[in-house]
Amino acid sequence: MLKFTIIIPHRIGENIEKTLEGVYLSSYPKENIEIFQAEGTHPTVQRNECIKQSCGDIVYFIDNDSIVNADNIKEANSIFENDERVAIVGGPAIHKVTSLIEMYIDRCMRAYYAVGPIANRYRFDNSMIKEGSDRDVILCNLFVRRNVLFEAGLFNENLYPNEENALIDKILSLGYKLIYDPKIIVQRPPRSNLGSYIKMLLNYGRGRFEQLFRDFNFKNLIFTIPALFSAYIISTPMIAVLYGITGVNIIKFYFLPLLVYIIMTLFAGILYAFKDKGIICKIRGLFVYPFMFFITHFFYGLGFFYGIMRIVSKFKRIAKFSVKKYKSFE
Repeated sequence: MLKFTIIIPHRIGENIEKTLEGVYLSSYPKENIEIFQAEGTHPTVQRNECIKQSCGDIVYFIDNDSIVNADNIKEANSIFENDERVAIVGGPAIHKVTSLIEMYIDRCMRAYYAVGPIANRYRFDNSMIKEGSDRDVILCNLFVRRNVLFEAGLFNENLYPNEENALIDKILSLGYKLIYDPKIIVQRPPRSNLGSYIKMLLNYGRGRFEQLFRDFNFKNLIFTIPALFSAYIISTPMIAVLYGITGVNIIKFYFLPLLVYIIMTLFAGILYAFKDKGIICKIRGLFVYPFMFFITHFFYGLGFFYGIMRIVSKFKRIAKFSVKKYKSFE
């Protein structure tokens, strides 16, 4: 039976009590579990420091707002023991929704039209366990073999977020497997308002650009599409003014992609709205979903330019942290 190290990073002043409630409900023998918490300003550095101090065979990364399913560790243990080439095991992070805006943010993050295959991270699917990629798993619910973490060089401390994506790419390139198991679940709240959702999108887009810049992989070039879209949207008013001044007919074709996007987004909004229950929800969804899809595409893409600014300015995150071994193997 494998030993598990649970690592929980968090910001200064936050706590891990709610997360520990889920951990202590685990059906896995407690004597085979140790827990680290790392308070600080740089989660990537915090995780790496905990890994260096850990003693488990498997490291389980969760966040301090994640409530862990009681059978997660037991389920992961079975997968790891059955195949030594499996280095990573993960499952979805299901949102606990408490308000209308949280409901739409959750549904947007689970919509393939909005976020593509990354929607798998937030969807509960009864499908069979499958071999997957970084598109399927999320760092707040991720198991990794400790020896493989060291073989891959730990997390790249120049990255946050998207540090797990770069690490997963490296581990898979070494010939290991990643298994997505829909039964391995954590529950956590989505962003609570539109402002925090937009901030998240900007940071995710920025993180993806920094990953491309510092740890280039051809398969990740698809994430440049939202950046091109954002640049296109920003330039459209200027082109409209140019058309108004010059009257050159060929400029009209510049607006064709915008027309196609509007039609596609409205159609997608209709499809998602009609899945909602109740006539009021369906009508409201006709307006809300296209808006949510647009801001998701636009601000994620805008995050790329935020990333460019950070690279040019040579921004460096200050790492202040403290590590506490909350529970040792008994």
